[in-house]
Order: sequence, then structure tokens, then C-alpha cells
Amino acid sequence: MNRRYFCGLLVLLAISEWLLFAAILMKSEIPGSDFIALYTAAKLVDTSPQNLYDAGEQYKIEREVLWSEGWKMRFLYPPFFALAIRPLGRMSYAAAYWTWIGFTALLYSASVLLLIRETRQSGFILALVAIASPAFHWLMLSGQTSALALLIFVLIYVALTRRLYFLAGASMALLAYRPQFMILLAPICLIKLPRAAFIGFFSILFSLLVAGAVGLSLDSYARYFALVREMADLVRLGLFPLGFFISLYGLLRPLGSEVFASAGGLGVTILLGYWLFIRWPNENDSERFAKWFASLIVATLLTMSYSLIYDLLLIMLVIALVPGPRQRSSHAIPVAFLYCAPILYFFVGNDAINLSPIALGWLFVAIAWGYSESYETVVDPKVQHNSSSS
Repeated sequence: MNRRYFCGLLVLLAISEWLLFAAILMKSEIPGSDFIALYTAAKLVDTSPQNLYDAGEQYKIEREVLWSEGWKMRFLYPPFFALAIRPLGRMSYAAAYWTWIGFTALLYSASVLLLIRETRQSGFILALVAIASPAFHWLMLSGQTSALALLIFVLIYVALTRRLYFLAGASMALLAYRPQFMILLAPICLIKLPRAAFIGFFSILFSLLVAGAVGLSLDSYARYFALVREMADLVRLGLFPLGFFISLYGLLRPLGSEVFASAGGLGVTILLGYWLFIRWPNENDSERFAKWFASLIVATLLTMSYSLIYDLLLIMLVIALVPGPRQRSSHAIPVAFLYCAPILYFFVGNDAINLSPIALGWLFVAIAWGYSESYETVVDPKVQHNSSSS
């Protein structure tokens, strides 16, 4: 496609989405459909922290804020994250929402600027793609937290390319705010990387856990894990809507039993994890490492137990790391679908055909196919690190 037409299309898409965003906010008395869960948790931490994971107390605050009896959202984040958002509970709902939206935009902007700096493709095109991203506008409307995950993944990538292994491990630990993001990244990297990554990961993870225990209580973690099990049971029993799921489980569950979906998801997780493990690239080969990291992002979205449409914001990493000719033909179709999928889901809702897992699988295969057939044995980073030190 001609670059000029492509840029014009992105500009039109961005304008349309911003107009839609403004129209929805003007019609809605209470903005941020999902943000209410964060706001409720922030208020409970500030007023009655012992009730942070109490469903009755959460619903009570939600009804007071939304003036609605039917709205029920649960706070599915660990205690240390509740402490981090505590200042929001001291504001009015509208002020807290716009503060969170500003913070989300700041995180997103930082991620895009870092990606522009790290990639060799046009910064102008990447900036336009980011501004027009449907997933970002979905995130703004819902008030979700995926922008934080995007920035953390970008920081991990930058740290690994600079061989800042302690910082890479420390950044991985920050993903504990949504542990599903670590399903493939943490075990592979902590085995493959030097000891500094291991130390960074567990020192920050321990600090976060201690902060939650001191700021709230040890019992708050017990209630948090009980809530996670409760929500997992609802999903397994088919009582939780899967319309906005983009994971493989969300595709397999409606096709058969829960055992079939769980076994299929676990099998694919092991298979993709093994492939990523044995294909660990030489960090001196920046192009191969970028493709490996992009395939890790795609595999994570596909295998997470709880990945939803707004998590497609992470596709920005794939677009940035696998640019140019490598996104033609086999790459272009799944990337374009995943980029635009939030638009389809927004207008169709839960009735949309769940094609995102298929597109993610297609994209993973397309990126993996880019590896040369004659894959030479790479040098383990530990060996590189030790030899360079000596």
C-alpha cells in the first residue's frame, strides 16, 4: 500500500475513534466501565482495607457510585497493587477516572517512544499506528491496566538488549500485578539468563509481597488467592462470559468440555514454551532477538488463562519489533486483524466470532517461520557473560 494512503487511513481511523470516544463519554453519566473495580478497591484500601476482597462491600460502593443495582465487578489484583492505586480512592469518581486515563496515556506514550527509539522503522508511522490503535481507545473507555503491562514488556526488552540482567529480572517481577503475563516469560528467562536476573526478579517480587503484607495483611493474600480460585471456577463452569477472551481457552471452551479446553490450552502452552526455550537467540543478533521477543508476546496472549480484548494493546510490540517486509503477506493479515479486532468486538459485542486466538496462532507460526531452517546453536547468555567478564 502506498505510504501516503496508509498514513491517511491511520489518520482517519484515529479521528473516528477519538470522535467515538468523545461521543460515548458525553452520553455516559459514569465513564469507565471497568475502572469502577479499581476505584472501589482504592476506596476500600483507604477506608476499610480488611474488606478489600469482600464481594458485598465492593458491590455496595459500586452501587453508590453508579446508582445501579445490577452492576457487579470484582477487583482481581494482588494487595500490593491495591496499595499503589490507593490515592485514587481519595478523589471523586470522575476525578479518579480522568487521573487514571492521564496516567494510562503517559504509560502508553512512554512505551511508544521507547519502541520508536529501539526499532529501525519509521518513527512517524509507528506513532500514527499507536495513536490510531483501537485497543488503546478501548483501554481509555474501559479504564483497564494493560498499558502498564505494555511498558513493562518494553522495559524488559530494552534491558535484555542492553544486557542489564538485574533490571530485566526486576521488571519481570512487576508483572506480578497480573501474574498471567509471566506464564512463559519468567520460567524461560530465569533459566536462560545470568544469575543477576534471578536476583533482580526475586528481590523485587519479595519486596512487593512484603509491601502488600505490611500495608494490608498476610490474610489479604489468602483472600486474593481464594478470589482467583473462585473466578477460575466460574470460568470452568461456563458461568463467566467468554465473548471478549482472546486466549486459546476462550476458543476451545465453547467447542467442548472444560477438560478439553484446559488440556488443549495446557498442551499448547507447553509446546510453545518448549519452542521458545530451545530457540533462545544470541543476543548479539538483534534482529533474531526482536523476532523471538515478538513471538513470546504472541504466545503469551494465546496461552494466558485470562486474556481479554484490551490486552491486544501488546500487539504494538509485535508491530514495532517485526517491521517492514516481514509484515507482508503471511504477517499482514493476522496483524491487521488483531490490530482492528477491538473495533469488531466493540460493535458486535459478546456475539462476535472469537477469531483472535486463530489470528494469534497464525501470527506465531508466521514469525517462527521467519527463522532460518538451519538454526545454528547459539551461545548461552551465561557463557557470554562469563567469557566477557574473564
